[in-house]
Amino acid sequence: MKICGIIAEYNPFHSGHAYQIAKARKQSRCDYVISVMSGDFVQRGAPALTDKYSRAREALYEGADLVLMLPVYGSTASAEGFARAGVAALLSTGIVDAISFGCEDTSVCSEPYLRLAQKLAHEQTDFRTALADRLATGVPYARARVEAVRSCFGRDFDLSLLDSPNNLLAFEYIRALARFDANMELVPVRRLGSYHDTGCPDANDSAVADGRVNTSPADVVFASASACRRALLSDSAKELQALEHACQIPAEVCRLLVDYTNNYDFLQEDDFSLPLHYALLAQRDSGYETFLDCGGDLSARIIKQLDSFENFSQFCDLLKNKSVTRARVARVLTHILLQLSAQMPAPLTSDNGTLPYLRVLGFRQSAAPLLHELKQRARVPLITRVPEAERMLSSEAMMYFKQDLFAAELYRSVLLQKCGRCYPDDYRRKIEIV
Repeated sequence: MKICGIIAEYNPFHSGHAYQIAKARKQSRCDYVISVMSGDFVQRGAPALTDKYSRAREALYEGADLVLMLPVYGSTASAEGFARAGVAALLSTGIVDAISFGCEDTSVCSEPYLRLAQKLAHEQTDFRTALADRLATGVPYARARVEAVRSCFGRDFDLSLLDSPNNLLAFEYIRALARFDANMELVPVRRLGSYHDTGCPDANDSAVADGRVNTSPADVVFASASACRRALLSDSAKELQALEHACQIPAEVCRLLVDYTNNYDFLQEDDFSLPLHYALLAQRDSGYETFLDCGGDLSARIIKQLDSFENFSQFCDLLKNKSVTRARVARVLTHILLQLSAQMPAPLTSDNGTLPYLRVLGFRQSAAPLLHELKQRARVPLITRVPEAERMLSSEAMMYFKQDLFAAELYRSVLLQKCGRCYPDDYRRKIEIV
């Protein structure tokens, strides 16, 4: 059997995601699609709108055959760390033949960028020196890296292509494959819409056939996940109807979201303001440099500004500056909130393209042969029931697994405080089967 993998957040799952799954299946001619999905916290340094099991169920209804969870240290990382952990998850399965990703321009998979990925896979001394020099000037890491690449390799490459966020993430997937010396078929899917769109396009009747996204629409424009989140958080019941009417969220996903909002509320970063403030106060005397991605300058600024803390989003805006983007601030604060330490052993190395474990969130009944194959060929322990983890995992792998459990329990407790309802914890929650 041929398997295609997708790395995603589905926050929320929208019609662009369904389109990508359909295109990935068609272009790769695969038998099954595996999605590696962020858990309860996502890459922009925020909680997901809905819990991981609900989002996994939506993905399964809309074309994914099996959903695996991306551990929290990967799901809340920078684009480089997110891509590396996601690719490692696909490699850990032992069965994925192809990787599909969205991008603004499919030429990011052309030969020049493949050569650049190889050059950057194991950063050479001259590149590391150039990067350090630019970081010393106070520019953000992403900009410093682009400038370092341009100074070392700029004569050979048009780097303007990497200014687009999904092109950059696609390039990071390619770079991670090169770093792990892995060979997968690349299946790029061109995005139909803008990552930075703030609004949702009007109805795209040509995008839907028999209630599902057409695999080759000629004139469809999909809203970004950011636009869908803004709409849902403004007035979830009204906007769900509008998004479904505009074909921006599939009808079945809208039904599942209605069921969810009948019992729970969407979560956003400010819902975690109180536990974040507590975590910051508890650590103030010793500083924050022991947490992932938090350098000395940012740690000092957090300490200096802590008395001005009002809420999560306000504090992010207060801490950002020319050298540290808001997104990085949000990720660092999330790492402090979730107690993600930089002092733990690295879960991934350049010569080990595997995660400590794989965790199944759900699968389609028709994909039972896929799950059987995964159990037979996975290169790391495969967790289908949380209570089995302690028996199956090494002590080091269990450290990372407990990070996931802590993040899930915090998410669950904040949801309980917000809406007065509690769903089962990860020990009692069963994987989704549709």
